[in-house]
Amino acid sequence: MKFFTLIHICKEEQSIHNNSFTKSFDEQINLYLNCAKQLHRSLVPAGIELIVLTNDKAFLQRLNKERYPVEILQLQFVSKYPSGIKFYSAHFKLEVFDYLASINEEYTALVDSDMLCLNEMPVAFKSGINEKLPLYYDITNQVVPAYGAENIIRDKELVSGKVSTELWAGGEFIAGPPSFFGSLSKEIKKVEASYFQHVNSLHHQGDEMLTSVAIEALKESGDFEIGEAGALSIVGRFWSYKPLHKQKPITAHTTHFLLHFPSDKKFIAGLPFDKLSGEAFFKKYRRHLSLSHTFNTIFKRIKPYAKRIRKKLAF
Repeated sequence: MKFFTLIHICKEEQSIHNNSFTKSFDEQINLYLNCAKQLHRSLVPAGIELIVLTNDKAFLQRLNKERYPVEILQLQFVSKYPSGIKFYSAHFKLEVFDYLASINEEYTALVDSDMLCLNEMPVAFKSGINEKLPLYYDITNQVVPAYGAENIIRDKELVSGKVSTELWAGGEFIAGPPSFFGSLSKEIKKVEASYFQHVNSLHHQGDEMLTSVAIEALKESGDFEIGEAGALSIVGRFWSYKPLHKQKPITAHTTHFLLHFPSDKKFIAGLPFDKLSGEAFFKKYRRHLSLSHTFNTIFKRIKPYAKRIRKKLAF
């Protein structure tokens, strides 16, 4: 089985979300590439190959100074997206769906690079692969507390033109056979023009909006049985800082096959090879969380004073 991850490069736009405080564009892209290398290493015991998809292979090869042997495949992206749109590069996942629909593979997955494979593959995932069951990660219980069910439903109905629910699919994991990705792409194309027409009034800009609308439509059509990967312990997400939703403790994720760490890219990139999975990882990560909590507590206490000092210096 093959996993794919997208590192789309565009210096003129918000190429990829910079939530790790990198100092330069090269450093930002290199961080995502280093995360992909770590994901690649962690997937080896599971017998899964990771392929990095990009629009600029030479750029990534230049950053890959140690010549780490991860396959980098350049695709010819043709879509034109509005300048200044948030998560600009994430929109090119929509073309990746077309690519995954076209290749000669029985079952593939598109994943984010800032993830790790932490445990053995669960039986549920093996069964899903064998049965060619499409899988997505439902994060409705994470986005509803942050944005409100009414806002999510309103925006999805604005995009789809149909009665909708608050169902929301996370962008970090989606898997299935080529036929599923082909149907997913067709559903997205039906509402793509509407999405860009209303994009500036939506609570979210990015692939998740279109993917959520499309998955809901496919589930309603009955053409596909679509499994939910989170409930099957295939994938989870954890933030090291307090998110807007009520988050389960890290101990609730110790059996997950894949775990997404959107706020810990630098931590993942710097992990020793023998700390990429199992208890060795969680021991190191719990220490990281403890240090992060201490730092954040101190920062919150001094932040008001720092603001006052900055104000005084401004005069």
